[in-house]
Amino acid sequence: MSTFRRAQSQAHPNKTNTLFVGIIGVLILIVVLQVWLLTAVLNTALGGDHSIVWPAFYGSLALFLGGAGLLQFLPQPIRGVLVDEKPEPFVRAALAWRTLVISAVSLALAFAVWFMWSAISVKLAGAGFAISPQQKFWITAAPVVLGSLLRIPYGLIVSRFGSRNAYTVVTLLMLIPCIGTGLVLRDPHASFGTLLFWAALTGIAGANFATSMATVTLWFPKRLQGSALGINGLGNLGVTIAQFTIPAVIGLAAFGALSGSPLSLKLAGGATQPVWLSNAAFIWVPLILGCAAAIWFGTENYPQPAKSLASQLVVARRAHTWILSTLYFLTFGAFVAMGASLPLIINEVFAKAPGGAPNPLFFSPFAVLVATLTRPLGGWLADKWSAGAVTAVSIAVMGVCGFSLAQFLQPDEFTGFFWTIMILCAAAGLGNGSIFKIIPTVMGTEAGPAIGFVSCLGALGGFFPPLLLGWCMERFGSPAWAYTAMALFALGCFALNWAFYWRRTSPTRC
Repeated sequence: MSTFRRAQSQAHPNKTNTLFVGIIGVLILIVVLQVWLLTAVLNTALGGDHSIVWPAFYGSLALFLGGAGLLQFLPQPIRGVLVDEKPEPFVRAALAWRTLVISAVSLALAFAVWFMWSAISVKLAGAGFAISPQQKFWITAAPVVLGSLLRIPYGLIVSRFGSRNAYTVVTLLMLIPCIGTGLVLRDPHASFGTLLFWAALTGIAGANFATSMATVTLWFPKRLQGSALGINGLGNLGVTIAQFTIPAVIGLAAFGALSGSPLSLKLAGGATQPVWLSNAAFIWVPLILGCAAAIWFGTENYPQPAKSLASQLVVARRAHTWILSTLYFLTFGAFVAMGASLPLIINEVFAKAPGGAPNPLFFSPFAVLVATLTRPLGGWLADKWSAGAVTAVSIAVMGVCGFSLAQFLQPDEFTGFFWTIMILCAAAGLGNGSIFKIIPTVMGTEAGPAIGFVSCLGALGGFFPPLLLGWCMERFGSPAWAYTAMALFALGCFALNWAFYWRRTSPTRC
């Protein structure tokens, strides 16, 4: 213990309270200065003067690091509680790992279906569909709504009907939006309302996340759940798979008469190319059937008494459910927003880049890929080090990147923009993995239902950012304010995580 800590622990309570109030006052002042500085810089930059951008950025970074450094000097109580954790048995390890592999593959397929509209949307106008830029943002955001709201019941049904039964049924349900979307994309005269309906219904694939995570958490002991849930999170690779696969398959008459007549896609140089947009949905149908069979024949229902849906809803009354949902709203929301809207942002912001506009369907999958690959790392670090500390690092980096993105929005600054997005997504992936270590640690036997709630409310973070980005593009001609709003929200999340999961004296520090 440092000299300062020893003196502090022996201090009179009134002196400790004075120190606490003083430090909190300084932290509030730092936040006020941050908001004032960044607002002034954005107003100046949007007015065309970029001379103070980088000096202000370094000043803002210094304020942020100074505030984070002050946190260690907040008072501690004289005594702490030592929790002696007993090792849990891991009896059916082989079945658990097999379930994890099948779950991760099936989840990747679910994410590919969930995000197929993000790759389809950039081709709609060129293929003859009457759709505006703002409507494209709605189409990419719509699947997130149903995919978020259904995560609550999708998380609850695992304990009610059994893990194998529930996961098989929700996997087969993805056939509905895939077949419906494929049929409607054969007709370029389809209305925006029809396209929006099928895009929204695709959200049922995103809800599979809750069933998948609730299934995996049943089979693994707490000491391995960070790593197991992080590995299962590799299913996020489905977004990258969709964005790489769809541009390739729409150029092939892969399903014969089912694909319909080819549509004429206008290319940048004025030439045209025949495409079958319906393939973007039909390609997943045989894979869905294969994954459903793997779940049914390769896994088992976890042996536990069936729980009523009503008995599991009690997690909605737990404070940690809402705190973790807020943190996940930031980390997972950033991942979803980047995956869904990045192609459109590249198209709109960097259309006049020197040497020609960057190919959005080439660059955007890398953002999701990076976030997906760092998610298992976040879970592993949370198991080995500290989930609260990993989450703190993740949120801090996301905040800095959010402020930085507003400085790379000129047509000739795509390289800086892209690499900042890469760092932000890597940090978001770490946070996703560490937060899912926190859930079973603090929620115990209620982890399954809690995963449904947290993933539901957190996934809504992928719905609002694309709409905010679209509104900022339409209102200001730039997404700068949207990225700044994300960074300010990250500051609030940093404080929440510190108070409950990183602070040394917190009873739920993990």
